[in-house]
Amino acid sequence: MSKSDFNKRSINIIRPYMNQIISLQLSEPFFIKNFFTSFPIDTTFNRLESLILNDLNVDDDVSILISLAQLPRLYSLKIFCYECNELFLIFQSIFLLPVLQYAKILCSNWGARFPFPLATSDNQRSMTLEYLTVDAPPDPSSIYNLLSYTPRLRRLSVEHIWGDSYIPLEKFVLPRNLTSISLCYWGLSFDELASFIAIVGSEPEFLRITITHETALSNAYQWQQLMLRHMPRLRTFLFDYHGPLIKDADGNSRCQTLLDEFSSPFWIERQWFFAHSHYHRFSQEACLAFYSTQIRRQYCCHIDETLDNKICSYQDPVFNLSFGPRINMKNQNIVANFPFQFPLVTELELTENYDMINIDSFIDNLSHITVLTNITYLEISFNNILLNNFVKLLNRMSNVQKLILYVQSLSGMEVSSDQQANTVDLLCNNNVRNVRIHGELALPTVQLINKLFPRMEHLRLVHRQNALVPFVRTLLSNRINNSHLFSLMFHDGRAVIKKLKTMINNEKLLVNYSIKRRQDELCLWW
Repeated sequence: MSKSDFNKRSINIIRPYMNQIISLQLSEPFFIKNFFTSFPIDTTFNRLESLILNDLNVDDDVSILISLAQLPRLYSLKIFCYECNELFLIFQSIFLLPVLQYAKILCSNWGARFPFPLATSDNQRSMTLEYLTVDAPPDPSSIYNLLSYTPRLRRLSVEHIWGDSYIPLEKFVLPRNLTSISLCYWGLSFDELASFIAIVGSEPEFLRITITHETALSNAYQWQQLMLRHMPRLRTFLFDYHGPLIKDADGNSRCQTLLDEFSSPFWIERQWFFAHSHYHRFSQEACLAFYSTQIRRQYCCHIDETLDNKICSYQDPVFNLSFGPRINMKNQNIVANFPFQFPLVTELELTENYDMINIDSFIDNLSHITVLTNITYLEISFNNILLNNFVKLLNRMSNVQKLILYVQSLSGMEVSSDQQANTVDLLCNNNVRNVRIHGELALPTVQLINKLFPRMEHLRLVHRQNALVPFVRTLLSNRINNSHLFSLMFHDGRAVIKKLKTMINNEKLLVNYSIKRRQDELCLWW
């Protein structure tokens, strides 16, 4: 929301009811910083049970984490951050929360190295935490250390593990009731997985794993032995392998053999069934997807890693129908006879240019592959020459909220007056709120941005090197067609802050605004 709306809602909604708020979600560094400046965390939030902080700047806002200990009823905490060098401080603060039961900590870039130390006393441990989801640390040794702080943990989910295998040399306290383990991306071998399960397992009733190492499919018997020895209570097994095609000594596909091995009485008695499909990575290497039938659905499908029906005749016939929410396609491959449909897709990545494409036929072909009105996220290349094509395509995707544009080099060419007029005439049902632009966008095109995206609220510029101040001036001076825009983010040095403030103040482009630096970006909010 805009800064003025934020202030109004803080005064009219938050302040009168602070002691009645049960759940609170804040997004973006400016919102979070301003909110906790106006409303420091203390016992006034005495009923707050759930807190979600999206894009918390942990390194600058450590005091927020420390103050959470004053919340007497905080049972659930989710933190998403862009970058963090204070890994141990985050977890240390969480483990000291008096009643916390659920924690989810995700960070796109962990700056600190692992591992952090083992817990050595109950004063360091959380005696209430039962559910923990993390996307770091990335190696087993740090997971062991992390678990030493959570003796009552019941469910553990780890996003990525790819570091060196490690067997702890010293004894440490393990969770006694760990019944659910989710390993969203295991990049190590099966033997290393078996060692990990042998250390942290014994009680699991639920195991979900995505693994990429081909030793995972050496044979089904190794999985049976692992489960019988270390997971005798396992009831749910969700397995997902994506990696090299498994072949026998003669170089032939072992697909049918694997299906037979994973169809023995051991698997049938437990109602665990599997299927598989083939695809080509980078249009060359033949790869295998082998998975539990309960989790056919994949997050993203790169269509140009072509699904292949020719490697064998045993593969899952409905594999492609379960893809979602995202697919990635080259524009040149969107043709009338495209063999697959993706009805569940809501996010679409279109790569390469479409200068040689008949846009009407292109849109018609694409509409037979996926439901265009279901698309809420779009990544696409962009250039001025094909501005009308871009507008036509976007108008057919009336529910796109987030748009990522990759500017082509020829976009430096100026937009003609005829193009501007035609583009304005074409605007109709665009609902884009969040725009991110990669590359240099010519100033004449900048003049059209507010007309192209009349409901745009947030604009982010990535890798723009030239004419930043003129860009911001042009954008802010042409807001007559867009009263929704309230936020700009861009890469640049500290020196440009003074120039922007001088320009905005002298030309009276904004009245009540803030501009600050976050990591390698500048944020302008009004």
